[in-house]
Amino acid sequence: MMPPTISAYYRTVIEELKKEVESTPDDKVIGMNPDEWVDYLVAKWGMEPIVLDDSSGVQMTEVESQRTLRGYDIYSDQGPGTVVRSTAVRVEVPVIPSDTIKEIWRHGLAPNTFHLTHYPEFEYDPHRGYFGLVVQPGEAEVRTAIDRINASVRAYNESIESENRGFRPQVVQFVTTKRSRIEQKHNDLDALAAAVGIPLTKKADAATVVPTAPKVRTKIAPILPPSSKPPTRPVLDAEKFAAILELLDNGCRQFERTPQAFQQLAEEGLRDVLLGSLNAVFEGAAGGETFQGIGKVDIHLRISQGEVFVAEIKFWDGPESLRHVIGQLRGRLTWRDSYGVALVLSRNAGFTDVLRSLRETIGSVEGFVAGSLQERAANHFVTRFTIPSDGARHANIHMLVYNLFVPDPGRRTVKRQKGQTAL
Repeated sequence: MMPPTISAYYRTVIEELKKEVESTPDDKVIGMNPDEWVDYLVAKWGMEPIVLDDSSGVQMTEVESQRTLRGYDIYSDQGPGTVVRSTAVRVEVPVIPSDTIKEIWRHGLAPNTFHLTHYPEFEYDPHRGYFGLVVQPGEAEVRTAIDRINASVRAYNESIESENRGFRPQVVQFVTTKRSRIEQKHNDLDALAAAVGIPLTKKADAATVVPTAPKVRTKIAPILPPSSKPPTRPVLDAEKFAAILELLDNGCRQFERTPQAFQQLAEEGLRDVLLGSLNAVFEGAAGGETFQGIGKVDIHLRISQGEVFVAEIKFWDGPESLRHVIGQLRGRLTWRDSYGVALVLSRNAGFTDVLRSLRETIGSVEGFVAGSLQERAANHFVTRFTIPSDGARHANIHMLVYNLFVPDPGRRTVKRQKGQTAL
């Protein structure tokens, strides 16, 4: 019997993916950027190449086995019922665990080019992260086992890369067709309303849909302290910090795209929207109004054993509001923290003036480290500040500014302190 192949897996996936696209409601289709939707579907349903873990070496483990003879063995001159014990070795090639490997083992998939043998051809331990093959304890047998595993991984990867070349164009076609059909339907409904002169209430209206950014659940491995050292609170590295910051940036860009949908929300309400996005990825690890340092933090994210990401939200109400939010962050950060994030939301007209004023204010904020200001983007500033609890330590504070202006002065909800004026 022929084993199922990587190609067969993709044929099945295409049908399931098509069903998902067709069943997606109009409001979600309208609210999603088509390129982001395609990226999401490709990441969710497609496979990625298998990656061997070069940071670890190949290992061997002794394997003992025993069997009871059912009949007479002419080679050992032993009779029925004799217990025969033997020793072998398991050759273990380290690998990076992934959903792709999980699917291959779950369905018993073979590469597109295969031999009439059982697939997969070796063991997979997802907990320790290795491919294993049990062989006789001989040098030639061990080297052959390693070559066999490497050759099989290459065959799988060639099949995956071959299927992926045609997979994305099919996903693009499904998404494009779905969006075109919905756009045509809405155009027809608008034409009908214009022809008869009667307002039409649609189930999904592009003018009121809040844009969404589909995301495959991000895998950020727990950061654990080395077992040989006393336990310490883990510190987030730059790469993982950037991944979390991107999630927050996507959420704030939603606020910018449709500020009308969020204009009634105060800082706490907008914070809860962002926490919802973070918890969809980090499975409830994000919290608000949580104690950190010498006060409460608007947004803090716990990975593994410690708080590793802190952020504060503040409406722009002139330079003093920036000084206030930076002061909050500096008070929340401890000597172990490397990063803090200030999300500054402006409901004021003249966003260019807001950015200019904020840029000019940064250097005068208490704790600013001279010469450290970086401008990553027009609305993204990064600089170092001292930490009040330890003046010898510095933390990088990212300031991201977003325009939530709604051209209706009577409905603005910016709160100003007495005696202050906004730009």
